[in-house]
Amino acid sequence: MADERFYQNTGPYTVQDLAALCGATLGENVDPNQIIMDVAPLHKANTGHISCLHNPKYIEQFKTTKASACLVSIDYAQYAPEGVAVLLASRPYRAYGQVAALFYPPLKRGGGVSPQAAVHSTAKIGKNCYIGPFAVIEEDAIIGDGCEIEANTVIGSGVELGKECLISANVTISHALLGKRVVVKPGARIGQKGFGFHMDESGHLNIPQLGRVIIGDDVEVGANTTIDRGAEADTIIGCGTRIDNLVQIAHNVQIGENCVMVAQSGVAGSTQLGRFVVVAGQVGIAGHLSVGDGAKIAAQSGVMRDIAKGETVAGYPSVSVRDWHRQTIALKKLGEKGN
Repeated sequence: MADERFYQNTGPYTVQDLAALCGATLGENVDPNQIIMDVAPLHKANTGHISCLHNPKYIEQFKTTKASACLVSIDYAQYAPEGVAVLLASRPYRAYGQVAALFYPPLKRGGGVSPQAAVHSTAKIGKNCYIGPFAVIEEDAIIGDGCEIEANTVIGSGVELGKECLISANVTISHALLGKRVVVKPGARIGQKGFGFHMDESGHLNIPQLGRVIIGDDVEVGANTTIDRGAEADTIIGCGTRIDNLVQIAHNVQIGENCVMVAQSGVAGSTQLGRFVVVAGQVGIAGHLSVGDGAKIAAQSGVMRDIAKGETVAGYPSVSVRDWHRQTIALKKLGEKGN
């Protein structure tokens, strides 16, 4: 179903191949040697496609799908149409992700430095790296094996990239150390001077920003996102964290492992987020705060206080989600009285 101009399909695979890959169990009367050619959504799938039911909102689409096979939890397998091979998975969407990645693995450019790139003589370039046209690799930068650096990107002096990083077009990275398999999407800015100055009646005095940005393994940084380097301490992004497009992370912020920050959210200086924190879209988090492990912050919230481990907050200023619902109901009732 994917446009072959942009994506290369590696299929076909058997149902048994796909089940083994994602840890699914074949349902009753499923032919393990049935051939699957591609992945497709429930409502567009046809013969030879495998699809996925991961949300009960789409049960009606599941009931009428023309897919040859479908990944589904045991709770909803009973709704499968006749002739659809059921692959039982405890986490169908995760299983689908593994299957889709098998059909459409990331394309590798192979090694090579464009003659239009500018690579300083003191930079160290690993094996099988790709460096695109008009990319700039400044002095003493270290690029790990298998990295891809696309057109017009600037890797600043002393920057280090671990193995197999993908740095997209029009990115700038300075004062930063990146781990392995880091993905930076187009237009991101990492390591620039933070918004640090002293303000009084005599005027603004810039404070030197002397820290770095440290990014762990398997982090993804979205398009046009900015991550400021530290002022004295480092700005740190933990392993496995996913940062969406148009996110602002200020100096000295520390983000734990496997956090999620959704588009247009921002964190002010020196705030610390624990592990597995979820920050929804358009959230603003004030500086010098602590957000505990597993906390969740609802969209468009304004966070002005510490958040405890596992707490879910919402609103502006943010309160516990239960209190936020109470406030919303109370305001609604107050408005109804006024009418």
